[in-house]
Amino acid sequence: MSVLDRFRLTGKVAIVTGAGKGIGAEIALAYADAGADVALLARTVADLEGIAKAVEERGRRALVVQTDVMDLEALSPAVERTVGELGGVDILVNNAGGAVPAPFMDTRAEHMEWAFHFNVSAPVELTRLVVPHMIARGGGAVLNIGSMAGAHASRGYIAYGTAKAAIAHATKLMASDLAPKIRVNAILPGAVETWALNWFLGYKEEQGEPVRDTMIERTLLQRNGEPADVAGAALFLVSEA
Repeated sequence: MSVLDRFRLTGKVAIVTGAGKGIGAEIALAYADAGADVALLARTVADLEGIAKAVEERGRRALVVQTDVMDLEALSPAVERTVGELGGVDILVNNAGGAVPAPFMDTRAEHMEWAFHFNVSAPVELTRLVVPHMIARGGGAVLNIGSMAGAHASRGYIAYGTAKAAIAHATKLMASDLAPKIRVNAILPGAVETWALNWFLGYKEEQGEPVRDTMIERTLLQRNGEPADVAGAALFLVSEA
């Protein structure tokens, strides 16, 4: 077997949340390139349909599942539809997440709870729902997309940073609970060129804090990341490599 074959996902079925754009979309396409069929979850059907077409152009099956992961009651039907139409679940990527930055004194308990629900409770619940289906197929892999905001302190990120720190530690706990049949890992991206980063940069400029040049200057490669950078790592972590 070639070492490259260990990166193949032939015969696998992946669920990717937040799959309509940015990092989630790039991961879904990488998995299709590697041979997986992909269930695409997000709120905006138009975004998902574009990614689904690209998956199918790669010769793989794509399933568009309009889902708001904040609605925990919607998660089980999304999983069951994936199993029913694609045959099972081998891989889960908990990519959907986020929170609006705000000054500490403007951040209330409800903002903290919202961020925790979106970035921690929803991924944990979705993982719980897919585990029996993974076990039925001999095992699987879960990948959580965190953020360096959960590892480094930054002004205005008390809700988002705390939630991302929580999912990073939850990943370790999930890995301990679900081993050896199911592997659980996380990627903590820094600045990645997505619509979300562009929104953030616009917000910082409105606050009188232009930061794009500073981000790039502090990065050894002298550029921000691209979604494809994350997708490569995401493929490695769910493959047999």
